[in-house]
Amino acid sequence: MKDDLNEQLELLRRTVADLEKASRQALGFVRTIQYMGITFNISKRFVIADLSPIAFFHLIEHIDDNAESAVFRLYERLSPLLTCRHQWTLLKREEDRQIRSLGINPGPPPHICRRCTAYALGESLPTIGRTLA
Repeated sequence: MKDDLNEQLELLRRTVADLEKASRQALGFVRTIQYMGITFNISKRFVIADLSPIAFFHLIEHIDDNAESAVFRLYERLSPLLTCRHQWTLLKREEDRQIRSLGINPGPPPHICRRCTAYALGESLPTIGRTLA
């Protein structure tokens, strides 16, 4: 019985990994690069950082010479976001309707940081950068 459970968990892990890969490909991402503990999704034209559970939609770096250089430039621009001592507030305004729709239902609604304007889309609200501290 324990072996069956382990097999089912392994199958679930592989299924989730396949779904994540298919989703990235459907969005046009062709590969990922890990840099300083952050996953950067690479498309043919731009780089975007995966900062789960936070999101900051204004930070996309276009690839001019190579993806690695774009990752480095984007990481440098992320520095204030990664070191912010967040002050979270609920998204309640009508103008925030699109961001609120990204929330996981059922679950806590998205929040925005008053300092760095990052969005928290997950269950836990990071205290500093991406960590719960």
